[in-house]
Amino acid sequence: MIQWDESLATGVKEIDKEHKEIIARINKLINMTDKEKELEIDKTLRFLGGYVIDHFAHEEEYMIKYQYPEYDEHKGEHIRFLKSYSSLKKLFDSEGSSALIINATEKQAVEWLVKHIQQIDKKMAFFLQTKMKKA
Repeated sequence: MIQWDESLATGVKEIDKEHKEIIARINKLINMTDKEKELEIDKTLRFLGGYVIDHFAHEEEYMIKYQYPEYDEHKGEHIRFLKSYSSLKKLFDSEGSSALIINATEKQAVEWLVKHIQQIDKKMAFFLQTKMKKA
């Protein structure tokens, strides 16, 4: 499970709000029983796929608007995640919701999200906050 705390806050309200929603959905999935997960994982994966794409688009809009110098690297992180997500979704669609797939999904999502927020997004947010104050 991911616990929201200040170490994950970027200080950009819209981005933090979206991160909290992604975390809530992942935590909901983690807290389900295996039987519940089988019924909900497809729905959750579809939601996360669309929501994450929208979230990444919001971050990228900010980066473009404020001319973030590390835009290409940050966008590359988003692309890598979406490729990984796509592979996982294809695996789920072809293999079903075995416990192995569910556990791999949870672990991968949690690890990537925490690392991305704490290292990549916070760096971007610091830059954005500096620019937003001047605007």
